Amino acid sequence: MQKITFVRHGQASYGTDNYDQLSELGHQQSRLLGEYFKQIDYQFDAIYTGNMVRHHETAEQILSGMQKDSEYYQLSNFDEFDFEAVVGAYLAFSGETLPPKEAPRSDFYRLLKQAMIAWSNNQLSHLPETWQAFQQRVVSGVEHTIKQHPDARHILVATSGGAIAMLKGHVLGLSVDKLVDMNLQIRNASFHQYLVSSSHMLETSFNQISHLELQANQALLTYS
Repeated sequence: MQKITFVRHGQASYGTDNYDQLSELGHQQSRLLGEYFKQIDYQFDAIYTGNMVRHHETAEQILSGMQKDSEYYQLSNFDEFDFEAVVGAYLAFSGETLPPKEAPRSDFYRLLKQAMIAWSNNQLSHLPETWQAFQQRVVSGVEHTIKQHPDARHILVATSGGAIAMLKGHVLGLSVDKLVDMNLQIRNASFHQYLVSSSHMLETSFNQISHLELQANQALLTYS
């Protein structure tokens, strides 16, 4: 079986006009992860990202930390779902309002959880993809990578929390509630590992942040 390490992007630019780029802290988190991978002598035979800027920047910082100059493939299967569209559709469906910018992030997470559950129940209209289609494209992305690289022993994928959670839900058969709860617990620049073949996928680790658990780096832990 082949090993795939999925990495959630480093901290993005939450609260700015362009979320889809790493913050200064996100660059640091991702570079530290690359340094950790170098320390434990990880070698990646193929590297993939989604099409989002924060995915590319995360992969580039990991490679910088590893002191590698490798190319990576871009695959839209590993893009995040359109959470702004999902939340907007949920607001139209429920009559709720978006929390103000100064509200605690927990208010937005509560809203996002409710929106995702309504999305999974096909209660929302005018969205670019269904919940089921999102999960299937992530699974298909994994199948594509192993088909394209049958001799690769270890593959790296830089992606987003939603994609990682969807794969976990598929592999473990999680309920929607459990899947959404796990999604909201995924840390920035965390890594998640699977053994995969053409017929099996086995999760071997989840939400690892060994590079941020050292005392000097603990202040760098973030979720959004």
